[in-house]
Amino acid sequence: MIRKLTVLSAALMLVSLSATAQQSTSKFDVFGGYSYFNGSTSGETSRYSLNGWNGEGTFNFTPWLGGTADFGGYYGSPFSISAHDYTFLFGPTIKVRTPHITPFVHALFGVDRFHAAALDGSINDSAFAIAVGGGADIPVKGMFSIRAGQLDWLRTNHYSNGQNNLRFSTGVVFRFGE
Repeated sequence: MIRKLTVLSAALMLVSLSATAQQSTSKFDVFGGYSYFNGSTSGETSRYSLNGWNGEGTFNFTPWLGGTADFGGYYGSPFSISAHDYTFLFGPTIKVRTPHITPFVHALFGVDRFHAAALDGSINDSAFAIAVGGGADIPVKGMFSIRAGQLDWLRTNHYSNGQNNLRFSTGVVFRFGE
């Protein structure tokens, strides 16, 4: 059984690499757009929503492997508290390039910076963060693509409690250096 899975995996990699060779590869991709953040409070007792932006820069080492720097800012007033959340994440991205769609997955690691202000004071905390997810880019013309969607599970650890968050982003991708 393991041998069959190994052969199937190798065959899929060869097919994806041949599909990649059919499309030109950019050296650097820049993404920017809207992002929705669905967060959890410490101890996972309740959830809240923030809206904001997400930006990424990906240097493509090969047609299928890149290094990504991801930054996000999210804002809102859940529970009548003014909240700001910022992410600073870095890690590998794997893409399968075809003429009509470029699906990708990534694992990003870094810092999440949370700030909340209420009438009785404010809190600030920075914590380790990990984002695992992926999405799909649709080539439009030349150096432009549309990020149809990107969904990430974003794990943070504020105040020694883990939070399981979700974020969804969509926007425009600019590709440079064919």
